[in-house]
Amino acid sequence: MEVIEAVAIIILVIAIIVLVYYYLLNTPATMNKLKSYIPTSADAHMSQVLNQNSDLDEDSESVTKRIKVKLNDNMAGINTDAFSNKLDAFLDEKSDELIKDWSLATTGDLEELEAKFLETSESVDALDKDYQEFKKASVEFQEATEEKLNDIDKRIEALEK
Repeated sequence: MEVIEAVAIIILVIAIIVLVYYYLLNTPATMNKLKSYIPTSADAHMSQVLNQNSDLDEDSESVTKRIKVKLNDNMAGINTDAFSNKLDAFLDEKSDELIKDWSLATTGDLEELEAKFLETSESVDALDKDYQEFKKASVEFQEATEEKLNDIDKRIEALEK
């Protein structure tokens, strides 16, 4: 994998993570459910044990708000349409290499496989038909042979008497 491909994949992963983060932020029911799973402290009296005061809580809230504001400012400057168009152009340019490197099947490959399957199924049908004819002929041959052997046995018995 080339450096450009690795960078493109990393950018896609980061974009997905950011989109999930904003989805979670904008969905209050989901955020409430997440907050219920994540405890704020291990014990209800942990802040007393650690001598933690409310000033630290206010500081951490303000830091969180500042981070959110910075992220919102940074995300506003990203043009997703331009990025998407560049990504599509890159994938179109490198599609043949990706198909070859990742051993992907194309519609042409599928059509070729379908043609081979039809040819094989027709051959199997013809072989089955030939086998059934052989089986029928074999049964007829066995019956005719048995009749001749019975005739010979009768003649031998008649000669012996």
